[in-house]
Amino acid sequence: MRASRLALIVIVAFASVLGACSAVSRVGALRPPSEATAGVANIARAPFTRVAQPPIQLGVGIDFYTYPGQDVLSAAKKTIAYLKSLHANAISISFPYFMHSPHASAVYASGETPSPAELAQIAGLAEQAGLYVSLRPLLDEFAIGESRTNWKPQDPAAWFASYQKLLLPYAEMAQQTKIPELIDGTEFSVFGHSRLWNGLVGAIRKVYSGALVYDNNWGIPVRGNGGRGVAEGVDAYEPIAVPANASQAKLTAGWTAYDRTLPRGTVELEVDIAAVPGAYLKPYQVSDWHEARLAPAIQVKWFTAACNAVVRAKLGGIYYWGVGLGQSTSISPSLSEPASWVDSAGATAVAACFQRTGAR
Repeated sequence: MRASRLALIVIVAFASVLGACSAVSRVGALRPPSEATAGVANIARAPFTRVAQPPIQLGVGIDFYTYPGQDVLSAAKKTIAYLKSLHANAISISFPYFMHSPHASAVYASGETPSPAELAQIAGLAEQAGLYVSLRPLLDEFAIGESRTNWKPQDPAAWFASYQKLLLPYAEMAQQTKIPELIDGTEFSVFGHSRLWNGLVGAIRKVYSGALVYDNNWGIPVRGNGGRGVAEGVDAYEPIAVPANASQAKLTAGWTAYDRTLPRGTVELEVDIAAVPGAYLKPYQVSDWHEARLAPAIQVKWFTAACNAVVRAKLGGIYYWGVGLGQSTSISPSLSEPASWVDSAGATAVAACFQRTGAR
């Protein structure tokens, strides 16, 4: 199973680009520096305009944790401008929720969870920029002590009731602000097929009329999860058995073979890889490589192959993971975060993908 996100906590300096995938955890805050301390109290209201789903979604996943002194409006403007510079036409905004323990029967929003109002401001700015917007709730894995993909609630009925209570205000906000897509669950491989998802979908449908999507983890069948009538997406970290010096053609062939196992139109909601030798066999491991130097070509060829394959397999889109809301876009990746790609050759590959694919 794909590993989960490491918490990256930066107090003053730059918070690194990417939430890391590792054998321990892949959920964490990608915290940018505090560029202003005005907070969210004086954020101007933005007009909301629904952006139609593009023929192919070309997007970036944004990781949004809140923290004291955060200027959400300034951070959102910066991040959206960066996505536009990459020729993206879509943005997926992930936001965390929590549990007190893996055995708890309830979820909750903490001080790190953006409010519906904060997410609405980002959505409004993204819509003004012409970006297709989706919201993606993520259960923070440090609270449960293991990957979401291997965990399940001990009291499913109580857990779903609590999750529904948490999620409905975001669904109501998404309806009011014309956000076209809401992901109802992410990477719950053990219980993604539960019938209790149908009750959640029914409750959401009473307040939200946009597209509902369930985000599967790679390695399980991408169909029938997340509730009745819900579209299926996937976080795509499928290993490809090729050497570090594999040609672009071989990588594209490997990606195309994987993509053709997915239902046509599936959107790949996460694609990423560490820029180190050996990562083609473990794309889900985005940290703890202990290499002497980065190998940017690994990432460039992986991103390019993934993009080419999405077109060949006639999938619905691709989102490269991930950028922390408001993070610096002019600090290059380091060995401590080898899957980071902002201000690197990887970013150039993402931009090239979006430019050529969007021009089709």
